[in-house]
Amino acid sequence: MCEDGAAIESARPDDLVVMRCGHGMRTGPCILLVSFHFPPDPTIGAQRWERFAPLVAERGWGLDVVTRAPPDRFDLQRLDTLPAGVRVFGVPEVELPIVRLEPLIWRSYRGLTGILGGPNGASGGLGPNGGGDRSSNQSELVERSEVRWQLYSSRGLRRAYWTWVHGAGYLAWAQRVAALAQTIFEPGVHFAVVTSGPPHLTHEAGREISLRTGLPFVMDMRDPWSLSERVHESVASPLWFRLARRYESAAIDQASLIVANTEAAQQALASAYPGARERLITVMNGSDDYPLPRSRSDHRFTIAYAGTIYRERHPRILFQAAARVIRDLGPTPAEFGIEFMGGDVPGQDSLTAMASEEGIADFLSTTAARPHEEALQFLSRATMLVSFPGWDTSTVPAKIFEYVRFDAWLLALADPGSAAERLLHGTGADILAPNDTAAIATAIQRRYQEYRSGVRPVRAVADDRFSRRRQANILLDALSQLSLAHESGKEQQVMAASPPG
Repeated sequence: MCEDGAAIESARPDDLVVMRCGHGMRTGPCILLVSFHFPPDPTIGAQRWERFAPLVAERGWGLDVVTRAPPDRFDLQRLDTLPAGVRVFGVPEVELPIVRLEPLIWRSYRGLTGILGGPNGASGGLGPNGGGDRSSNQSELVERSEVRWQLYSSRGLRRAYWTWVHGAGYLAWAQRVAALAQTIFEPGVHFAVVTSGPPHLTHEAGREISLRTGLPFVMDMRDPWSLSERVHESVASPLWFRLARRYESAAIDQASLIVANTEAAQQALASAYPGARERLITVMNGSDDYPLPRSRSDHRFTIAYAGTIYRERHPRILFQAAARVIRDLGPTPAEFGIEFMGGDVPGQDSLTAMASEEGIADFLSTTAARPHEEALQFLSRATMLVSFPGWDTSTVPAKIFEYVRFDAWLLALADPGSAAERLLHGTGADILAPNDTAAIATAIQRRYQEYRSGVRPVRAVADDRFSRRRQANILLDALSQLSLAHESGKEQQVMAASPPG
């Protein structure tokens, strides 16, 4: 056991970084969690288990987390907010030798295509100037139906190459995690290994740990894997789907429990893997219960959105709908407006340019992304909060769970039959198809007229059906049952191995 990190520091390998050892001696059962994203990582993927951690502690369980070793930009103070009994270990990412050779490969490729007259000339190669670096076009998504083998073109080669590089890098990290987890594993203390992805090759680490330790393996899928409807442009190769199916199948075969993030995702997995149907459950992210700023409404009707705008979302449609309302009802910018907090749409015109093209530039204000506390203040001033479609119809944009806590009308732009549409059905949200400009304009106009008549908005969901605590308890109850079944199985094995009499 660990007290103040001394025992671990004396036994750990050099490439295992102890970031947080918790407080004092632990005596209760413990979950071994592998998640590439976890505090001090500030990304959205880290929040699921960061928010689950206090609820794990309430059950008297410990939580040992293996995550990636923090880059310099991470804020290590975020570890201080975790409950006692949570230990955090970092494993550095693996740099593949081929990545170090990329400049040489690119120069050779550029010279070769210049001599042979490649399909796109010298400018279409694999390297940074040819769009092959991992940051290029990362925000652009490609529909699954449009992903085809194109190995005769530089783009097809580039996509296959980056698919392999990404996969090999994450797989190497997962294999290192599986090896190092054995130095953390304590028989009789750890009762399950849980992996959270994406990146989904994290689940390969859980599969290996389960095989090596005998721990039940729980596979937490925050997003779809092989069943994704879209993939990033840089890895939009059939190779991506082949590798995803291969490793997903292996992980599901080993998993004692598979956790989907929405009912739609669970149903899709059940159709793809009928044999796993009884091991599938749904655990959404859910709404937190931390205090919110008091909702404030003034004379102005404000439509607000906070967060990143992705290419697959449609702010222009919102602007077109708002333009109709402004044209039909004639409000001034002091009476009606749209506010965005966050960045522009990558690869598209700026929000300001879009608004100008639609004739509503005077009604739009934008601000850069701000810390969470300031974003909450921003949302509390809104009359109507808008959510755009998720990147996949089986996912629910995380901000919806936050929006439903505010006294504001919720304008949910969601594809018919999508997870978001099904989630909000029967609530007070206005749920509309994302490309139906006329219907969106009608909804905004109706709410604006209600507001002008003195009606004030209330939260779209009055109960706690979406609470994170309720969702976490679904998972933690399942883990408890899994632990009991595991212990019972071990006892039966001992009895079967004991000599009679």
